[in-house]
Amino acid sequence: MEPFKNEFAHVRVRRIGEALKRVHPAFPVARFNKGLASALDPLELKQRMHHIADRIEACLPAHPPEVFRILVASLATDDSDTGGLRGFLVWPLTEIVARRGLPHFDQAMSALREMTQRFTGEFAIRPFLREHPQRTLKQLHAWCGHPDEHVRRLVSEGSRPLLPWGGNLTELLEPPHPTLALLEKLHRDPSDCVRLSVANHLNDFSKHHPSLVIATLGRWRAANPGDPRLEKLARHACRTLLKAGHAKALEFHGYGAAKALKLDVMELAQRKVKTGGSLGYRMILRNAARKPLKVMFDYAIHHRKANGSLSPKVFKGRIRELAPGEVWEISGRHSFKPVTTRVYHPGIHRFEPRLNGKVFTSVDFVLR
Repeated sequence: MEPFKNEFAHVRVRRIGEALKRVHPAFPVARFNKGLASALDPLELKQRMHHIADRIEACLPAHPPEVFRILVASLATDDSDTGGLRGFLVWPLTEIVARRGLPHFDQAMSALREMTQRFTGEFAIRPFLREHPQRTLKQLHAWCGHPDEHVRRLVSEGSRPLLPWGGNLTELLEPPHPTLALLEKLHRDPSDCVRLSVANHLNDFSKHHPSLVIATLGRWRAANPGDPRLEKLARHACRTLLKAGHAKALEFHGYGAAKALKLDVMELAQRKVKTGGSLGYRMILRNAARKPLKVMFDYAIHHRKANGSLSPKVFKGRIRELAPGEVWEISGRHSFKPVTTRVYHPGIHRFEPRLNGKVFTSVDFVLR
């Protein structure tokens, strides 16, 4: 897969200058493009975004509201507008609003409302939540009823306490939990992307307030029993709790006690694996209870770190309901294909099955 940083390859970034020149004839395209390729080449994704934002700012007027007007005018008006900006190329524009918009709240919010419909303003709105929390929350409440799903998604995603790449807003995790009122308005939104954001927001909360998340989901379920969209949201919101074997989360989702499960066979296809290869596993488990049992199979790979210690990463497996005495044979393969998010270190690793949150006997293997 092409690296994300290539979204800001210089041949693509030049489109920003062309789009700005179209709506602001004084924009110095040659100056914007000068040395662009060599400047971007050594940088990673977010560094490239910041560098592009620096270049744009240096080529536009000094007055922020005028800048915002020009930036918004450069956005694509619809799918047929090939000259306007959309996608990752809008990210540097939102960064400029975040940098310069705090003293110009209304104009900044207007700009982010338009930009988020072409990319996302979730990162750019966070400085406003830090500096103007009440005013920004009031704006987010107003946007809960916006006709565009991307604006409604911004409400939930931009106010996540632990947004990846966005810098944590841990103060939002503290009572009175001001963002939960936003989720109350959005958890039954017709848009899949909005409900997914609500689930991610609750998953952030689950890392600090698991009981609050279970209680909130329980109240929503009681008000809308049997709603499949809500059940999907709840599963995603509880994913961290379920991986950790949180008893109340397991109970909420109908999983039985792991003590009734017996792991009769646990074996690996090989004890040595090469980076780029895969590890085969096979296990046989049995429901020893006298009643049916809903079973969630996950597994953890304990990866070896540079200092020689092991660190577990849980991977989702599968779900099945077992009748009393029923046996379930599970087999699969875990890939060690290189990925950008993990560095593999040779040496002892560990495969660890987890059934309904309980850790069962692990098996060591060597990664070469």
